[in-house]
Amino acid sequence: MNRQRTKGFSLVELLIAVVVGGLIMAGIYSAFMSSINVFSSQQQISEMQFNAKAVVSFMTEKLANAGSGVSKDVPIPPIAFLDNAATISSTSYLNGTDALQVRMYGNIGDVMIINSYNGSAANLRLERPNPVDTNPNSNQNTSVGNLLLVWNPGTTQYRLVEITQATDVAAGGGTTKVNFSPGLSIYNDSGGLGANYTGGRAIMIDQSAMSTFTFFVDTNGVLRMADGAFDLLNPGASGNPPALPLLDNVEDFQVQIGYDTNGDNIVDTWSWNYNATSNTPDIKQALVLRCYLLVRSPKAERFVSNVSRPDIDPNDGVTYAGAPTNVRRRIYSFTVQLRNRLN
Repeated sequence: MNRQRTKGFSLVELLIAVVVGGLIMAGIYSAFMSSINVFSSQQQISEMQFNAKAVVSFMTEKLANAGSGVSKDVPIPPIAFLDNAATISSTSYLNGTDALQVRMYGNIGDVMIINSYNGSAANLRLERPNPVDTNPNSNQNTSVGNLLLVWNPGTTQYRLVEITQATDVAAGGGTTKVNFSPGLSIYNDSGGLGANYTGGRAIMIDQSAMSTFTFFVDTNGVLRMADGAFDLLNPGASGNPPALPLLDNVEDFQVQIGYDTNGDNIVDTWSWNYNATSNTPDIKQALVLRCYLLVRSPKAERFVSNVSRPDIDPNDGVTYAGAPTNVRRRIYSFTVQLRNRLN
């Protein structure tokens, strides 16, 4: 009786099959992981673009209203600007980035004539017949608690003080005496008006209707916004309003200012540089802001390498040592015309 021999795979054939199958599976896995990486990368880029565009739109709206409520001939500036803010506070501002504060003044009173200004005694006298209101709750010309903008026509000198007392005095030359505190110094130029000053004009600014927004990048690369009277020179002060996060993974924020130096409502010079102490160039001549945000993807990518961080402002003197080279970056720029800078 003949037995039928059953033929199977040899060990060599099995090994070849396993190797070929492994190669096929490795290829499939590699293609799958590549697709996952591409999808993740595109998702990061889409998220970065969506968030950045939303923040740019929000900032554009706020900056476009800078200076509203006060005409161009009144010297108080619509913005405060710190060029390379880290030179002021390296513990609060990201190295090399700028910081920007915009101000909307809201309701203002009538222009009043100043008879005398005594800075050392913290009082001034306003000439009649301008009406003077001594009621602290009526928000009229010189209500207690509001701000009084005092300036010297024909110059850039001004002072913003907080009214502490207003007395209607018929005697003594028909003037009204107003007492004030040194005021919200964060809104003042470093010099302001002298200790004693004669002549000039004054306008009451309703402090409750005044809006201030401050934008800066902290040391962790988070673009933040403070809503309220934020002291740019002392960002860590306890009286400052909270600085809320707007956008993560920000590597740079730069502001370029277009100046109108001859009063013809045309930008005749652009500058990256600004000295807040000497007010050079004169910030009251600012007509247009051109802002730049450098944003990066939140995670490093395998197939992205040797991407250098662009230097937006060539004059900031900052070198970006240690910046990651395996992330994607985008620069978002926008230009805003300051509202009260046109006649």
